[in-house]
Amino acid sequence: MSIFKKSIAVLSAAVLVFGAVGCKHKIKSSETSNNTVTEYKIGVNKYEAEMSQEVNANETIFALNSVIDAGAQTENGEHYIYLDITIKNNTDSAYTLSTLNNFRLIMPDESEVYGHVRTQLYATNNFTDKYFGSPFDIPANGEFRGIVGGFVVKADQKDFTVDFFPTKENELDKEDVVRVKVDASKIVSPPADLIKN
Repeated sequence: MSIFKKSIAVLSAAVLVFGAVGCKHKIKSSETSNNTVTEYKIGVNKYEAEMSQEVNANETIFALNSVIDAGAQTENGEHYIYLDITIKNNTDSAYTLSTLNNFRLIMPDESEVYGHVRTQLYATNNFTDKYFGSPFDIPANGEFRGIVGGFVVKADQKDFTVDFFPTKENELDKEDVVRVKVDASKIVSPPADLIKN
């Protein structure tokens, strides 16, 4: 086979492999002039839930068991908030989730609060092994139960909504969102077995 034909064969194989990999994610594209604009649908399918209620979305069963307030941790009186969660994976594929990509808090003014590294450092130093830093693994055909987070909120902020995106192995697949409304009556102090002695 000539060098030219070998080059064409290698190029064709690369295009096929790239095309197969590129089709993995659910993406809606539209062309604007010569540029391709990619649009991701986020939170199109909303699943409202109560605290501790199991919700099945995108082959993932999720429950928010409790919201934990570690108390004021900054000079401004900001509090560190953590989530006690259960995730059941009924598929044959294990996957990894993260606080930053799969969770957010929606405040009453519609502002969004995302995971903060400061809260993870605090939890690593002060919490037992019931706390899982980010990212954390969800086993195939199994269950994850633990405390994740956290989030920095203002001292007087006791009402918000917790959003969970069950992306499974595709971190861009955020069409489904589980939403749990939280008020002060549903926020608890860290349980004794969470605090390091």
